[in-house]
Amino acid sequence: MSSVLIFGAACLDYIAQVNHFPQLDEKLRTNSLTICGGGNAANTATCLSRLDIKLKLLTKIGNDLNGEKILRDFQEEKNIDTTLILIQSLTTSPLTYIIVDKETNTRTCLYSANNEQILLNDINSNCLNEINFIHFDSRSTEAAVYLANLAKEKSILCSLDLERDRPYLNELIPLMDYIITTENYSQNVCKDSSYIQTAKRFLLHTCQFVIITCGKNGSILIEKLKKNSLSQIKKSNPNESIVTQEICQLDGEDFLLWKCTAWPIELQDIIDTTGSGDAFIGGIIYGLLRRKDLWSKDQLLRFASYIAMCKLKGIGARSSLPYISEIDMNLFH
Repeated sequence: MSSVLIFGAACLDYIAQVNHFPQLDEKLRTNSLTICGGGNAANTATCLSRLDIKLKLLTKIGNDLNGEKILRDFQEEKNIDTTLILIQSLTTSPLTYIIVDKETNTRTCLYSANNEQILLNDINSNCLNEINFIHFDSRSTEAAVYLANLAKEKSILCSLDLERDRPYLNELIPLMDYIITTENYSQNVCKDSSYIQTAKRFLLHTCQFVIITCGKNGSILIEKLKKNSLSQIKKSNPNESIVTQEICQLDGEDFLLWKCTAWPIELQDIIDTTGSGDAFIGGIIYGLLRRKDLWSKDQLLRFASYIAMCKLKGIGARSSLPYISEIDMNLFH
């Protein structure tokens, strides 16, 4: 029985690898062109499926050839229940054109959206039967607010991938238990001078912690400091990410910061950064769902860092996502 619901976008990615990003009016030959599944929610769902988490995916696609490809990819993942996927007739499935710059190890995305929004009347409250955790990717935000309110009535935990400013986020954010955002959102949307200021915005309500991802500089988990919050951090070897703790104060409130370095990877092993944030989120959710053996914040961050590192080794968002059987779990104990 699926206990997790992933809500948000699925699309098809067209990924072109080039030696350098094209200049204005430049004609450039690609090194390769890969067509594969994408979309924030869909990538995180695939990551969790390979970590042996059974889930339902609520997304909207078209009934075109691209939609058939998107759906087929999900059906080939043994732990994704596709019964909630909405297939809209006479609609072109969303596409993302991605340019991967091998010179700088960066990627640029051009998103072609077309009626992919999940609407209020698409939501059936029965979709929450047997669900105890929902992850939102901050798409289709009006419907997400409605679904999150239903979740709160049922005491269902909710997490949010907060990537950019969208309508209705001011209603959605207070309903979240966990928020994962980016340094770009903190600096350019919130326009905060520190990550603690950004976290404080979201920790006013039911949110238990905020994670801010910082690319090659790792990630930071911020929570309000509670009694006995400090715990012993085990020593990591040089081949693992390293977590440190720091207490900071803002406006008379104490916050505990868990700073995690990115999992080490050789520069030549980085193939494509597309979807690395989605993989990181999948790692976080996996850790949160561990019921018999609850993980510390240290374990949570290092595992997510490891999953994101694995993703970097393959083209597209999913090709190198690891299966749970391939992971040495002793690294995180």
